[in-house]
Amino acid sequence: LEIIPCILNVFVNIENTGQAVEFEMKFNYRRPMFEILKYVWEMEDYRAKMIQLANHAAEHILDEIPPLFLRFVNLLVNDAIFLLDEALNYMKQIQEEQAEKPQWDDLPPNERTNRQSQYMHIGRLARYHNIMGLDNIKMLDMLTKEIAAVFTHSTMVDRIAAMLNYFLKNLVGPERKSFKVQNLEEFAFRPAEVVKHICKIYTHYSECHSFLQAISSDGRSYSPELFDQAKSVLDNHIRDMELSESLKNVSAKVEKLAAATLKDDELFADAPDEFLDAIMSHLMKDPVRLPSSGQIVDRPTIARHILSDQNDPFNRSPLTLDMVIPETELKKRIDNWMAAKRQE
Repeated sequence: LEIIPCILNVFVNIENTGQAVEFEMKFNYRRPMFEILKYVWEMEDYRAKMIQLANHAAEHILDEIPPLFLRFVNLLVNDAIFLLDEALNYMKQIQEEQAEKPQWDDLPPNERTNRQSQYMHIGRLARYHNIMGLDNIKMLDMLTKEIAAVFTHSTMVDRIAAMLNYFLKNLVGPERKSFKVQNLEEFAFRPAEVVKHICKIYTHYSECHSFLQAISSDGRSYSPELFDQAKSVLDNHIRDMELSESLKNVSAKVEKLAAATLKDDELFADAPDEFLDAIMSHLMKDPVRLPSSGQIVDRPTIARHILSDQNDPFNRSPLTLDMVIPETELKKRIDNWMAAKRQE
């Protein structure tokens, strides 16, 4: 059973080898680990070991040294965001290149050859990132089906929600027209499959208030139309009626929360600057002071930052979560101000 923590350790520590390798080589190393994890996940004892590590991470999520499974999940999400974003950027470039292809015949031979070489190079990069990105979202789908506490904790949930909303919006919203290219399979571009796995993750947490709240509060990508558009893709391309109905249920809950969130946003729009997070500029719920820079931020904000970088973001001094100083008096003033606003 120790193969599970060993694999996760290697997965995490590839990030910090210190070797002069290309940034994206780490994805080549991590991909075989997915195959092993998927294989052992089907065995009850190994799956239980993974869940045990996740439960330990949830219990110790605010420890000075982030637990192994939390670091694994953080990097998995980092990778998914990078790979899917890069894949969509390359698909957009391919569409532009394909639109200009008819004019290539009028170019001088050398320039025409260069354009063809560039097109083939972009195509290879698109295929690579599409394959790797789909692998990452599949892994997240697999894990979130059985594991909730880590993914829905305040240090992670906003980031997970924003990632899902952003890529769903790109794949089912008006932006999807930017990625329509000839010969999708040549580039391993399977947008409907990515949408399916994203929608499954939504439905895994259909009863989790913090997750649904985070989905509804994402002002960048969420809109009431988002899930209708996704449902259309599921109905027309995936033809999974059970998943489609489950997503409809999530949509109704999120839309209700979104209305309440909008009301709160309007109510608290005039919050004093001292009540706002110094990094994200949102109204803080658990303000803490950073010991070196003296900046005040929301605890979940700095907890997310420390997962990837154990330095004060304002002056680069070493920083761990146990070093932050609770701003108890400020929290009390924020709570009192919010209560007073609600009673107006």
